[in-house]
Amino acid sequence: MIAVDSLLYKIDLKLNKLSSNDHQAIQLEDKILALNEAQIDLIKQKVYKKTRDDIQNLILNYDHQPLELQKKDERINQYSASLASLIPQYLAYLDSYILADKGKCKDRIIWINRDISLRGDLQFALNNEHYKPSFEYQETLNEIYGDEILVYTDGTFTPSKIYVSYIKYPKYIDKEGYIKLDGSDSITQDCELKPYLEDELLDLTVLHLAEYTENTSAAQGAIQRIQTN
Repeated sequence: MIAVDSLLYKIDLKLNKLSSNDHQAIQLEDKILALNEAQIDLIKQKVYKKTRDDIQNLILNYDHQPLELQKKDERINQYSASLASLIPQYLAYLDSYILADKGKCKDRIIWINRDISLRGDLQFALNNEHYKPSFEYQETLNEIYGDEILVYTDGTFTPSKIYVSYIKYPKYIDKEGYIKLDGSDSITQDCELKPYLEDELLDLTVLHLAEYTENTSAAQGAIQRIQTN
């Protein structure tokens, strides 16, 4: 955990010139908003760069909450499930497998070929003997559109459930002392990222706020630190 008080104090240190009070008039709620935007940006960077150990505490394993699959398009043997129903709330996809039936064989594990799916070569793969879905080889393909995950078969087997490994949304960083847009009082909530990520989170936050306040020197400093990170 990273204390929100520490984050707010260091934001001011990084934004403000030592010799003046320039750029100090940033409202608490604006700092909180920038912190949470930066938190999501940082998590997405970790996913993209595959440095998942940094966000291990946000990863939900396959057996967390299986989703029921429903047939969506019979012509192309497409099945779907809603990621919006996942609790905690889904942020980013990592991997998945399905349970499927074929004849007397029930609940066989069929793994998603993640490499093919992520490359966007799905149409090619579905019609290729080496990559198309196979019950016997225990492999299939998927796509993600918004909050919907799509799974394909070759028409000879029927998927029933999908088990998804994903990254959840982090807790909303907050600080008591202002009224939210919905009229409720803010509360104090620390950041649940690992402590050693504090500097990276601060640099992204400062960049957001520096651009908003046209604080060129702070923005340039944040960009340099981000590139170094």
